[in-house]
Amino acid sequence: MSERKKQHFINSVMSYITLSLATIIGITLISIFISFWVTELADKDAQAINLSGSMRMQTYYIGLVLERENVEAAQQAIEKLQNTWNSPLFAQQHALLQEPKQQHNLLTRHFGIAYTNWLHHTKPILMAMAKGQHKRSEIEFLLENQVLLTDALVTQFQNDAERKIVNLRTFQLLVLLITVSVGSLVFYLLKNRIERPLSQLTETAEKIGAGDFSQRVDVGGTDELTLLANTFNRMSESIANSYSKLEERVDERTRALKQHNIVLDFLFQTARNILESPNGQFDFQTTVENLSKVLGDHKLELCLFTERGEKPYLQLVSHNKAFAHCEQTNCSECRNQDSSMQALLLSRKTGFPITIGERHFGIIDLQLNNEQELPEWQHALVQSVANQFAIALSMSEQKDKENRFVMLSERTVIARELHDSLAQALSYLQIQVTRLQKSHDKQKYELQQPIIDELREGLSSAYRQLRELLTTFRLKMDEGGLQAALENTVAQLRERSNISIQLDYKLKNVPLAASEEIHLLQIVREAGQNAIHHSKGRNVLIELIQTSDNKVQLAVEDDGIGIPQTPEKFNHYGLAIMNERSRNLGGAIEVQPRSGGGTRISFTFMPSITRQPIA
Repeated sequence: MSERKKQHFINSVMSYITLSLATIIGITLISIFISFWVTELADKDAQAINLSGSMRMQTYYIGLVLERENVEAAQQAIEKLQNTWNSPLFAQQHALLQEPKQQHNLLTRHFGIAYTNWLHHTKPILMAMAKGQHKRSEIEFLLENQVLLTDALVTQFQNDAERKIVNLRTFQLLVLLITVSVGSLVFYLLKNRIERPLSQLTETAEKIGAGDFSQRVDVGGTDELTLLANTFNRMSESIANSYSKLEERVDERTRALKQHNIVLDFLFQTARNILESPNGQFDFQTTVENLSKVLGDHKLELCLFTERGEKPYLQLVSHNKAFAHCEQTNCSECRNQDSSMQALLLSRKTGFPITIGERHFGIIDLQLNNEQELPEWQHALVQSVANQFAIALSMSEQKDKENRFVMLSERTVIARELHDSLAQALSYLQIQVTRLQKSHDKQKYELQQPIIDELREGLSSAYRQLRELLTTFRLKMDEGGLQAALENTVAQLRERSNISIQLDYKLKNVPLAASEEIHLLQIVREAGQNAIHHSKGRNVLIELIQTSDNKVQLAVEDDGIGIPQTPEKFNHYGLAIMNERSRNLGGAIEVQPRSGGGTRISFTFMPSITRQPIA
């Protein structure tokens, strides 16, 4: 592993690029330094050329002054020219003259010749001429020779400066060539070792992103991009394998979801059919057939028992075939929860009891095709259907119990109302008949006519009460609910009287239980009948509203003659009926005089739905 890392580092593309860039930077710095050094050397060449050129004029000036025989000026000119030869610009040349002659360059040799001629030949003669110690006829030749040597020196200074410039240009061209070569190498590395592999990686990544996991990257070499390409290929292969496995899992989950959807839809339809079955008449046969299809055409048998029965009162079989497990003539073993047959069915997971609580309704027996093992989802499905069957049967039994209870309650109400109305009226008539018989026995015929009148009035009253009771017993609550029933009752009351009866119903946002609606309807009917028969008014208002504290208030008002001081004796059986119904709703009837004349019967109670605790 360490050898691989070392090889990877040596052949690294970044190492090549770093080395190339370092080379370019180094060459640039060296070229800058050498150019600076050359320019530094040539910095005083122009001044040296200018200074050496001025020595020619100084030489001519000396000759001019000597011709004018100005000795002092000539000496000063000679001294000035000497100082010029000793200028610091020529210090390097003076120093080089001290070296051996074989080490002198061309400039040093010309400088040495011109300086030596001036110092040892021209200057002494000029000094002697200035002092008058030498003939002036040789001055022209002497100065001409010195000027020629000085011109050669100036030319050599110029050549030396030009040579430095040529060398600088040559060096700069060489540096440029090296820089271009190194840059070309870097460009080649970037193009072939970075750009091309990255382009392949990018193109392959796009194809893999589009779902083509068969793509591979072919990058040769031993650098980082090669390692990256190999890793990328392994990643692509791993993704392809994972994607293939994922597709298999998705297909498997999809099949499972479809299967679960079928199961849930079947359970939902079964529950819906149970709830929508009229009077608890649930179609078990269709459900058993559909369940068999969902399970894969397994054979099913449904046996239902009474609470103490030993034989099924209902036995349904799918595929129209009976089983040996629970035949029509021998089904008691399936009925007994502790039987060995049921234990065998449950142990084989082919028997599913239909129970709720301690109540056992029957069993669903399942026969597997080819004796295969029942899957867990099928076992859960059949058990859920068995539980729904138990709920359906329990709801049917509960509905039967409720119907019997309602029937007994209504019979009690009928008996009470018959006792409070017809029974008392008949008792009254029986008393009048007894009086009539005594008057006949005592031959007091003058007393018979009033008794006969009372009998006639009592019979009329009893007949009227009988009709009212029959009308009351025929009351029903149709799909329109309480409002429709009240409107129907008001219409019937209007047909029996010339009194204007108005209904103000404002309970559209308050749900009422069925028993509450029945009690309210009966109270309104009794109060309306009392207003028609006894108020002697012209208008009746029936008002049903919701109060601010979520209570329901019923009020029946008339503009008649009012109520007696002892209202309990006024139509006593009607008030008794209303009081009893109001107590069943948790309230009490109030009979009060109406402001402006008439009677007001009111009643307030809290609906059961608003008494439920809020979670």
